[in-house]
Amino acid sequence: MPVHLNNFFPGQPLFIFSRAFSTMDIARRLAALNFPEGTAVMAEEQLAGRGTKGRSWHSARGKGLYVSFILRPSPRSLNLLPAASGLAAAEAIQILSGVRASLKWPNDLVYRGQKLGGVLCEGGSFSGKHSWTVAGIGLNLNHRLADFPRELSGLATSLFLITGKTWKPGELLGHLGSRLEFWYNTVEKGQKDFLLESYLERLSFHPGQMLLLRTAEGELAGQFQGLDEKGGLKLKTGSEIRVFYASEIIKVLS
Repeated sequence: MPVHLNNFFPGQPLFIFSRAFSTMDIARRLAALNFPEGTAVMAEEQLAGRGTKGRSWHSARGKGLYVSFILRPSPRSLNLLPAASGLAAAEAIQILSGVRASLKWPNDLVYRGQKLGGVLCEGGSFSGKHSWTVAGIGLNLNHRLADFPRELSGLATSLFLITGKTWKPGELLGHLGSRLEFWYNTVEKGQKDFLLESYLERLSFHPGQMLLLRTAEGELAGQFQGLDEKGGLKLKTGSEIRVFYASEIIKVLS
């Protein structure tokens, strides 16, 4: 049954599952059934959580916050939803714990170079109607080192590892819902410059630094020039400035 939280998209349902294959998939089905904007799906454990580029998302039982939100953005907001979701997650973490997480464009939250969380946005429609976007957010809360799979050793961290304290997913969800609603409405009102400026301030690297990018063309190095109006990464390679939307940062070179 749906329940409601304070400071969470007011009046909209939240479905909580002990175990789910993927909160993204459940949210997509609810969106196709025309559930209202702001509906969220949360699970204590995911058996088939996923991240970007077809990767799996490790979702240890009771260790993290695994939640997906149904949104129905206007076309002008669509490309900025990953930035809005990442910024909301970083701010929610700081409100709850005091930890200032950084953003690694386009989808990750990091702390001192280690991954603390991630964002995945997927769109769809039903019979050409009821178009939607599902914003999925996974945050590592109470993981110990042994809770991460071997391939993530040294690459991932959690709020527990950073602070030495355990945290309640429901408390973080309340802050997350509030901040996501704020940034989503900011973009819907056309205030994208405010969002992009705030997002830029949270990045783990800065304009002028050299980045190594994995693109559809292969690896590419260049100087970071900022973000464009759609949240794309501007990279200077030689005398040319190119914009990337679906690439991945391999390394900050300088």
